[in-house]
Amino acid sequence: MAAPLAIVRDALREFDASGAFSEPAFDALRTLLAGTAPGELVDGLLGLFFERHILHGTRRRELLAMEDEALTRALRHRFRQVVADERDDHDVAHALGAHVREVLGRVASAAPESVAWPALLTQGERFSRALVEEALRAYAAELGRWPQPAEALRELMRRYALDAPTPTHEDTGLHDPPEALRRRMDAQQLARQLLEVLRPQERHLLRHLLMEEGTVEDWAREQGLARATAYRVLARLKTVCRSELKGRSNSTQLKALEALFAGRGG
Repeated sequence: MAAPLAIVRDALREFDASGAFSEPAFDALRTLLAGTAPGELVDGLLGLFFERHILHGTRRRELLAMEDEALTRALRHRFRQVVADERDDHDVAHALGAHVREVLGRVASAAPESVAWPALLTQGERFSRALVEEALRAYAAELGRWPQPAEALRELMRRYALDAPTPTHEDTGLHDPPEALRRRMDAQQLARQLLEVLRPQERHLLRHLLMEEGTVEDWAREQGLARATAYRVLARLKTVCRSELKGRSNSTQLKALEALFAGRGG
């Protein structure tokens, strides 16, 4: 049986050519990005990821151009961004803009002729100045000149999906999402609603739990928080999720909450 990454790469290639994305391909994407986490909410978050990064033609072709290791890192990093809903975080633009201004403020040479774009701009949870500089060199090579700071920041935010709008038909080249995604539209709407009402700290904890990065206690240690504080964040996260799930089927509620909290110290 082919590995999930190989199936996903073939599926991306097929989707780019014909717009087809099969159910087995979606299952492979789910395995690659969310492991064995169950639940309809996970499918909804994957739907949001699909909408932002696969329906979008430019980002899809950037993924296809990557080698396996870079592709795996980029897919997982971008899914984490979706779970954390980082596209609406103005602190991201502020932090990235500081690196962009610093790099562009010290360039003295002509624009390079050819530079590959890095797969990511971050190392761990922080922007890497070296990776930002590499991305700016790649952009300058495309432009044939060094960009202005505001111009460069917009391009990096767009290219790395840090502040990405919902793709349009012009972006995708398609009129409809594939059937494998349409069957998950209800879960996708649920995921979108949850991300809109969660606070940044709650989204970060949600990402930690869904991506199986550890327990609530592990998250508290990473964030430098008291255990009691972490559990207060978890309690509100559960309350918000239950509120957003109100009125949905028992099956949807149980699956979503299981995905979030089963075996996670909640």
